[in-house]
Amino acid sequence: MKTFYFDTGVKFSSYPFLCGNQVNRGGNKQIPYDVADDVPNNAELIFICDTPDLPEAKAEYVIVRPIFNSDIISKYAYFKIKNQEALK
Repeated sequence: MKTFYFDTGVKFSSYPFLCGNQVNRGGNKQIPYDVADDVPNNAELIFICDTPDLPEAKAEYVIVRPIFNSDIISKYAYFKIKNQEALK
């Protein structure tokens, strides 16, 4: 498993309480989530949702992976590979 963090955009300083599985990273509340190890380090989160087969899933250099071990309600993370050479 590989851990990523979903940035909620909520500033920790304006609401200094953490709920559930939230962490303070860079001054923002973030929610950790795990995905399979095959997500490259240069992958950038596009969005999360409950559907693994949206049209975006067919786009070049986009991968979709199930989310594990998280308080995030959505089930899938869509990633864009920033450096496509990593896939070759």
